[in-house]
Amino acid sequence: MFLAHLLLSGALAALAGAAHVPGLLAAFVALYLLCRLVLPLRPLRRHARKVERGSAFILWFVGQVFLASLHVASLVLARRIRVEPAVVAVSLRRPEARLATLLGCLLTLTPGTMALEYRETEGTLFIHALDVRNPAAVEEMLRELERRLLHWLDAGSDGETG
Repeated sequence: MFLAHLLLSGALAALAGAAHVPGLLAAFVALYLLCRLVLPLRPLRRHARKVERGSAFILWFVGQVFLASLHVASLVLARRIRVEPAVVAVSLRRPEARLATLLGCLLTLTPGTMALEYRETEGTLFIHALDVRNPAAVEEMLRELERRLLHWLDAGSDGETG
């Protein structure tokens, strides 16, 4: 559905003579608003909800990467480097290999953390963190990432409203 949305946006922008990035973005937003507000078709509303939550997740994640970069920079530029690297084991709420892979990739993109291993039988993800003076903070960071990612991925499920 997203690919269709993207292709229709490109076609709409080309027809309007605005086949450049701002025109494509405007066409994408216009089609999104059409899917979300005007057309009462359920699959289109689910798609619009996924676009909303995906956009919110991406903005939040970019902010987290920026904050982690600042934290790592402050550790590196400090006069005395006080880090306690460690491996933390965290049990996932939804022990699926697909989700664990996605979480591991996102964690590895975040400066100062890296996913090492996932044990599917236990549903445990092992994370190496640069500074683990507070292991609960590392676990809380993963929980928040998992919660927001699931919120996005479950946006089109039938049992959900709004």
